[in-house]
Formats: sequence, C-alpha cells, structure tokens
Amino acid sequence: MALRALDRRAYSRAELTSLLIRKGADEQIAGRVLDRLEELGLVDDLEFARQWVESRHRARGLPAGRLAMELRRKGIAPETIDEAISVVDHGAEYQAALQIARTKASTMAKLDHDKALRRLVSVLGRRGFSPEISWECARRALNGDD
Repeated sequence: MALRALDRRAYSRAELTSLLIRKGADEQIAGRVLDRLEELGLVDDLEFARQWVESRHRARGLPAGRLAMELRRKGIAPETIDEAISVVDHGAEYQAALQIARTKASTMAKLDHDKALRRLVSVLGRRGFSPEISWECARRALNGDD
C-alpha cells in the first residue's frame, strides 16, 4: 500500500503513516513499515521538504512563510523545515511581494491611505509573506517608491 502511494508521488513520513492507518493498518506495523522504507531511502522527510520548497517556490513563487506552513501541515519537523526553506531567495521573495502590492494598490486609489495600507498588508500576509515584508512593500507600493 505504501509503495503504491510512493509510485504516484513523494510523501512525508507523517502523511504515509496517516494513509496506512486510514487504510486499516495497525499503528505499530505502520511504524515498522515506514522505518524500513526510510532505511531503503524511499522515505526521507528532508529530501521531501527540499523538493516541495523547490517546486512550490520556483513554480508558484510562494514565500518562505507559506512554504513552512504547508510543510508543517504535512508533518515535517521544524528543524527540517528550517533547513529546507533556507534555500529560498529572499530578494526574489521581496520583489514578488512588491509586485503584488503594486498591482493591488492600483485598484485602491479611492481608499484613504491608512485603509489601503491595512488591506495591502492583509493581502500579502494571507499569501504567506512575513509581516516585515508585507508592511515594507505595502508602504512602497502606496507611496510610489521605486
């Protein structure tokens, strides 16, 4: 069952454990199966996290905060998450946030400055950008800073 799942896509250890238990496997047996799969190199949370970050950051431009949240949901350990997201290009992340803020700011011309600022920060925060980047990019977008 676990091998069939791994044929379709990579899984974290926690995801595979949940899958096996949902399909009726005993928790201890699922643990032993996953220990063996790790020994064989078929399950590796660090490699899974690195591939996840690479594909989601490159393809969709997701920021480090959003990627960390997704990996936590997949049961990846915090230390592993930190190591995996260390490769994120923060300069590119900042530029992506600034572009989003500028695009959104152009639709908020009729709002007063403070209200537009709060909305832009909220938009960026929901997309997973850090509060620091969100505030900085929202201010720059509204003030027309280049």
